[in-house]
Amino acid sequence: MKDSKKNKYFSISSLHEDKSKVYPEVKSVYLNKHLERVENLNQLVRIPQEGEVFFLQTEKAFNAFTFIPWIAKLHFIEELYASTYSISRRVVEALQELQQNGRVGKVTLLISDSMPKRNPLTIDVLEGVCKHNGNFNVKYFWNHSKICLLKIDGFHLVLEGSGNWSENAQLEQYVLANSKEVFEFRKTIFE
Repeated sequence: MKDSKKNKYFSISSLHEDKSKVYPEVKSVYLNKHLERVENLNQLVRIPQEGEVFFLQTEKAFNAFTFIPWIAKLHFIEELYASTYSISRRVVEALQELQQNGRVGKVTLLISDSMPKRNPLTIDVLEGVCKHNGNFNVKYFWNHSKICLLKIDGFHLVLEGSGNWSENAQLEQYVLANSKEVFEFRKTIFE
């Protein structure tokens, strides 16, 4: 009877852990806000096993980036590829902080080529990060796709959905899969 109350996705006791110990080195208010949202994500899903696919929808406003600190909390992200129509300056800075804290390795972003006209301040920050960091790259293309690829500890995670890497609506949908085949297929858009 005791095992029937055990959740197979995560430990109930982890919900009551001191959140300040998750990333004691985090300085960014924006990243800390997403780490709080990660606690909600812990209630939603686990990392899928090889060949497994999860279909998710949000009922609270969080963007596609919210998955990144959640996964980085559990695993070092060797490679991160993300395509998006829009990205916020705060996401760029948070990604850079995760990289500096040793949670993320190589980052490649594919962003809509309209972004420099729509948000030149974010592009200035992004270009500055790329200029000083050889493991942070950006490409511009006529793009509206929203795909994120994460290579971690033998996993090949693919996150696709409606959410951009900026501010989003309350209702978004995502597909989270662990498939090397899909990962390699989707990776071709970044080459």
